[in-house]
Amino acid sequence: MATFYKWYNARLAAAPILTHCVTTGFLFGAGDVVAQALSPDPALKGRYDYIRTARMCFHGGVVFAPVVSQWYKLISTRIVIPGRPMLEALARMAVDQTVWAPVGIASFYVSMGVLQLHSWEQIKQELQTKWWRTMVGNYAVWPAVQFVNFRIIPLDYRLMFVNIVSIGWNAFLSWFSATNIERSMETLEKAEHKLEEFEAKVEKRF
Repeated sequence: MATFYKWYNARLAAAPILTHCVTTGFLFGAGDVVAQALSPDPALKGRYDYIRTARMCFHGGVVFAPVVSQWYKLISTRIVIPGRPMLEALARMAVDQTVWAPVGIASFYVSMGVLQLHSWEQIKQELQTKWWRTMVGNYAVWPAVQFVNFRIIPLDYRLMFVNIVSIGWNAFLSWFSATNIERSMETLEKAEHKLEEFEAKVEKRF
């Protein structure tokens, strides 16, 4: 870990944008590897879609990383509340989640659609059917993560922190975007039902 830390610091000093792009692309791809390995879709059993992983790497490294690295710099310099670090982190998180999160999720589906050579009508349908459900999932995860990020993590490491946390989130995004809406919603409903059954058992026990 110490060796990686030294290497990462050296790369950040020499080429910060390139370093962010390469590491983000790699970790987006890692999320897709997890998604394909754990996918409940029987159509994926026994085969691996390398092109799908490449699309995730491209979006992470070419679309997501350059924009988000500059976004973090922007809100870190524009949203400053001297002497109120908790309030400052909360304000930055609120702006991030109300401004960037909706745009970032939309850009993901547009990017995936373009890379798959979908028509604009297909991309719009994807956004209409999946964007809001993804936003609901986003707000279950990212407000708390981003509060910690803006409160504790130094600016140069915020994107890396998000990328590491994002492996699981990117796995969800990859699976949800690659699955047709009927099958994905059915799988989510089954997962929610199992979670409700588990919570009910826990309540009975305690």
